[in-house]
Amino acid sequence: MISIKKDDFNRNYELFARLCEITSEPLKIVKEGMPDLVVINADTYIRRKKMLDLREKLLKINEDELFEEKGVTFEELEKYLDEVENETEKN
Repeated sequence: MISIKKDDFNRNYELFARLCEITSEPLKIVKEGMPDLVVINADTYIRRKKMLDLREKLLKINEDELFEEKGVTFEELEKYLDEVENETEKN
C-alpha cells in the first residue's frame, strides 16, 4: 500500500485517483506523520466487498455443515458467483 502525505494528496487528487484506478490498490493518507485514512477506487471497493461477502457465505456453508443447518443454497451461491465474475469481466 502506498503512503501519501495529506497535503500531497490534496494538491494532486486527480493523479492519485487515477493511480488507484489503474493499480486497484488502496492509498494510505498520512496526516502529521500518522496514518489517517485509506482511499480506494469505488469499483475496486465494490469488487472487494463482493469477494468478502462471498467468503462469508462460503464460511457460513462450512459452518452450517458442521452444525447440520441449511445456509445458502447452491443456486444462490452460483448466482452470486456469476455476478462477481461478470463484474470482474467488465473491468
